[in-house]
Amino acid sequence: MNAIIVDDEPYVRQMLKNLIHWDNQSLNLVGEYFNGQDAYLRMKEDDRIDLVITDLRMPLMDGLQLIKETLAIRNDITFIVISAYNDFHLVKEAFLLGAKDYLLKSEMTEDHINQTLSNLRLNDRKKLAAASNKDLMKESLLSRLTAESMTASDIDSLKDLLCNREKKRFILLLLRLNKVDASAATPEVSMKNTISECLSPTEEILASSSQAQVEIIQTSPLEYLILALYAPQESETCIMNHIRYAMGTFRPSGFHVNLGVSRTSIEFSSLPQLLHEARLSVDYCFVAGNGSVIPFTPQFEETPSRLSIDSRLQISILKDQLSAILFDKLKPDIHKLLIAPQTVCAGQIRAIKELYMQYHFILIDFAMQNGLHGELRALSKAYEEHLKFYGDMNSLNKWLSSVIAVVKAHNGENSMINQVKHYVEEYYAHDISLQSVANKFNINSSYLSRLFSEKGDTTFTDYLAHARITKAIEFMKISNLKIYEICEKVGYTSPEHFSRTFKKMTGKSPKQFMDGREQ
Repeated sequence: MNAIIVDDEPYVRQMLKNLIHWDNQSLNLVGEYFNGQDAYLRMKEDDRIDLVITDLRMPLMDGLQLIKETLAIRNDITFIVISAYNDFHLVKEAFLLGAKDYLLKSEMTEDHINQTLSNLRLNDRKKLAAASNKDLMKESLLSRLTAESMTASDIDSLKDLLCNREKKRFILLLLRLNKVDASAATPEVSMKNTISECLSPTEEILASSSQAQVEIIQTSPLEYLILALYAPQESETCIMNHIRYAMGTFRPSGFHVNLGVSRTSIEFSSLPQLLHEARLSVDYCFVAGNGSVIPFTPQFEETPSRLSIDSRLQISILKDQLSAILFDKLKPDIHKLLIAPQTVCAGQIRAIKELYMQYHFILIDFAMQNGLHGELRALSKAYEEHLKFYGDMNSLNKWLSSVIAVVKAHNGENSMINQVKHYVEEYYAHDISLQSVANKFNINSSYLSRLFSEKGDTTFTDYLAHARITKAIEFMKISNLKIYEICEKVGYTSPEHFSRTFKKMTGKSPKQFMDGREQ
């Protein structure tokens, strides 16, 4: 099958060319265009184009006009539209015009793009031809529901397809797979069938299992919309028991299963509202914890009152806590930073996720400025590759606690090094040694030696020698003291030892240095 890409941004066209598995999808790229007008002229003259991947905002002719004009002369062409998040209203219009799917620019990963293409079943003309019009219509209508572009006529059509003039009680589910770790693979295409099998009617739970049916579409690589229909007399309790039982048997390897459940209804006109409820419910799994089944409650739509997410205040608190750790001004209190799950409502989830993203940015910046990047590299990677996308509140709070613990441990040791250095610079003229300083600070001399080597980038002995010789050079420059007098003033009892150390550090003997000073 032949495909073209239409986008006015060269980097987007290049990214699509690189990420699409052209051979696996049985696709040939036969053209790329930076505006809709040129693409339209090509398709007007060439009837071999099967697929168009197009941006919606372009010069000369935008994506919506391209879809409308092209499908007026060629209704067999499949359109996938590309959109920015803040242009999603245009995606709804594209679906009304006949687009089959969409890609958000912020989510255009290799897996997502190829899963979207696979879902269209473009790579198997025979399968597409053999599929019943009824199945294709159901899938198309449910896709429109997902895109929030369903009209009253679409709702009536879906009702006719699914109910055959019988009354049904139905419920909408949003099933979201969250990876257990960053290494988990994208779900197999067969995952949809597995979900369907798990939701098969159960006579032991349902009063009229023969009248139950399930319709599923994949809305993203890790999310599925499920419309479950039951006999009208089936109670909501039995329906929920069936769903919970089904989810108990669905345990895909490498994934947490989060499920948002709407209320039940017998009116198909309520489908958009039920979708809204299912989305709020599955989002709340972020608060309840990965692996939750969350039925909708009206409280999810209530205006937050118990907790206001003040990002500026929280960031200020984080910076104060880091300052407290850095300068030992006060004992840090991690609980001021953590958001307690029991205080959160559904409307605050997006703000909380954004807050933890800001936490990560501040912490990594702090790490870079204070030599902590190495210690925090693994924790930063865990956030960037996994927790940012699949973490729940509990795992994010544990991550933040771990980061603060690393900072405290690092700075506790650095604080000790700084205190020892300050002591050496003040008492260099005294008879001090590794052991005497260790005794002074009530620590083991071997530990102090290791700490200096690892955190101070030098040994204690070398640091003491450097402090004494630096001071000796100052005396040589500003005074008329004799070498033996300077030797005693900087803490050396042996002139020979002083001379050897001086030459090792400066390349000259004390006498040579002083002679050179006089020239």
